[in-house]
Amino acid sequence: MPRPSSPRPSLLVVGGEALDTDNFTGDLGKVVVPAAIASAAVAFGWQYGSGAYGVLLIAAAAVVFILLRWLGAGSPPPIQSENHEDGPVQGWGIIDRRGFTALASIGMIDSGARLGFLTFLPFLLLEKGAEIETLGVALGLVFAGGAAGKLVCGHIADRVGILRTVVSTEIAPIASIAVVILSPLPGTLAVLPFLGIALNGTSSVLYGTVGDFLGSHRQARAYGLFYTLGIGAGALSPVVLGVVSDHWSVTAALSILACSIFAVLPLCSILRASIKD
Repeated sequence: MPRPSSPRPSLLVVGGEALDTDNFTGDLGKVVVPAAIASAAVAFGWQYGSGAYGVLLIAAAAVVFILLRWLGAGSPPPIQSENHEDGPVQGWGIIDRRGFTALASIGMIDSGARLGFLTFLPFLLLEKGAEIETLGVALGLVFAGGAAGKLVCGHIADRVGILRTVVSTEIAPIASIAVVILSPLPGTLAVLPFLGIALNGTSSVLYGTVGDFLGSHRQARAYGLFYTLGIGAGALSPVVLGVVSDHWSVTAALSILACSIFAVLPLCSILRASIKD
């Protein structure tokens, strides 16, 4: 197979809609893979189902590696000095530290809320009388809504503005979590897809905005910092909520989680000065 005559640039500013589509396809895996492994586990046993999925992942990694080499992607960018209207870009390549800090803080709150909620949702459902089988259905509903949210929210942001979309997709989980806490089991299950849209929709908007605060040749480093901060907050959130749950209740932990999302609003005010929206 011939190799393309001119390799693509190794680093580009990521378009919002392209990133949304990429995130959407990743979330489809979250919906399909658990169901596929569960079916394999029922038919052949969980050891064979998990082992088969591991072999599939290794094969997929090899195919991706070959394709990236063929496309000429992933090579380091050329070392060169880079200037911005505010001066030379150095270090992490962040050209607007105030805006990047506000955006990363919103991302940390968003990631913490999402992963904290997903961790404690099964316990809440069990308190409402859900069977074990219902937990898989509930998580599937959240993930399906999340996939849809990642696909559409970036498109919405391109049309109505980043800040309006972020505020809407952060306020919506507060109301949705309240409904989840207060409703009986059927009402909780009914609202989960919409909660998934709200929980996951913000992340695509944030990821597509990171490049606005970075120099074009140092995006990999700063994107890595942004993702690390978000994942770190997502890892810490269940621990903190677990302590709250042990001392009070799961309902109290999720109520505190919902209230913490309000911290996004003053951060959006800070972010407003850094983006043209």
